[in-house]
Amino acid sequence: MPFGNTHNNWKLKYSSEDEYPDLSKHNNHMAKVLTKEMYEHLRDKQTPSGFTLDDVIQTGVDNPGHPFIMTVGCVAGDEETYEVFKELLDPVIEDRHGGYKPTDKHKTDINSDNLQCERVD
Repeated sequence: MPFGNTHNNWKLKYSSEDEYPDLSKHNNHMAKVLTKEMYEHLRDKQTPSGFTLDDVIQTGVDNPGHPFIMTVGCVAGDEETYEVFKELLDPVIEDRHGGYKPTDKHKTDINSDNLQCERVD
């Protein structure tokens, strides 16, 4: 198991109010989306490999960002992170990618006959 959840089990001894990070001076998409209620709802969840909410948001907590540059502020530790923490990640992805919703699909065309190129002389 790449991630251990002992840190999460220990933290769950404290209330979500005590553990919720102060994001008031953070400029990232995670800080914009994460609420105390969402934190309380997700904090005891983990992926099968042990990736927790605190693992997801740690980069955004540690790096408040720049006032003029909006960063993402969270990471997915494994594929299952997107499903377990979709309540947080779906709105972050939508906000970061200009309205891209979970129901949207990336259009892919791998037929080389459809390539369009400009000739440069």
